[in-house]
Amino acid sequence: MDKFLVSLLVAIVVLLFILFAMFFLLVFYRIREVKNKMRITRYIEERQVDWYEYLLGDDMPIDSLKPNGQLELEAIDELFFRFSYHFSSDEINDKVNAFAEHYMNDYYSKGLGHRSSGIRINTLNKINLFNLTFMLDKVSRQLQKKKSYSKTEYILMYEIISRFSKTEFMAHFIHPKVSLGEFDYKKLLMELDETQISLLAEDFNELPEVLQLATIEIVGVRHYLEWLPLLHECLDSSVQELRIRALKSIAELEVADALELYEGFSRSTVWEERLMTAKIFRSVSSEKALPVLNHLIKDSTYQVRAQAAKSMKSLKNGQQALYSVITTSSDEFAIDVAEEMFGKE
Repeated sequence: MDKFLVSLLVAIVVLLFILFAMFFLLVFYRIREVKNKMRITRYIEERQVDWYEYLLGDDMPIDSLKPNGQLELEAIDELFFRFSYHFSSDEINDKVNAFAEHYMNDYYSKGLGHRSSGIRINTLNKINLFNLTFMLDKVSRQLQKKKSYSKTEYILMYEIISRFSKTEFMAHFIHPKVSLGEFDYKKLLMELDETQISLLAEDFNELPEVLQLATIEIVGVRHYLEWLPLLHECLDSSVQELRIRALKSIAELEVADALELYEGFSRSTVWEERLMTAKIFRSVSSEKALPVLNHLIKDSTYQVRAQAAKSMKSLKNGQQALYSVITTSSDEFAIDVAEEMFGKE
């Protein structure tokens, strides 16, 4: 029994020792963290004017700002973030990129390869935010590794690739290493310029369906008129959602030069297709639009009727057309929606 109590006492003492050691270790790291933050803050306060002169002026030589140690690298990284928040110009981006490539290559490379996903994500965000083009090859090599990354990391890497390379992004968009949803693709597509979007058009049939949908929608948002023939091709697709998106983008383009293609959708069994057709015919001459809109204003779906009335009102002599529906139609639903739209400003 005495041996058991002694063993128990020893175990308690050892446990207490470990707990106290852990406590003092945490205190030590906390004190060091606070001191490091104070040093970083002091560096920023002391050198902020010099950085203003380097980034916004022409007199500060780059070697006079050479960092000395890890803390100054972290302080400069923080300064870059502050400048990127308040200022934006190609000249500032070029200077940040030149300095970082010369003095901070290892700093960002270590962050990119860090075992912590949080640090990797933070580094990828900085590469994108600071426009660190010299890191493109390293990001590309990161994608070639067999190691798996989180979806957030892959999207950030794809975003950097598409921003810094005009063509390399294509392979990653078509065959991503992680399943991407429509929202993910839309986020990536918003970073592309018109030339890059055109590359997607050339290989449109090779794109994953979800990317096709996002791409077609971007066409309407950005008003790419030269894509109209491709939108017309999509109207023959067996994929219902693709047809709807194509009609939606045609409506956004506000160019209706193939009415025979659109008019048939006014009798579609899919109400979203009828709705988009009603939107398209707001951009057509009254003579050609009214027969279709008079049909759609009697539609069984309220959204379609309301859009038909709205499109009718936007036509030349639209108020008169609505009044005609109110006074001559025998369809109560059509009369109600026409009256509702007639009274609106």
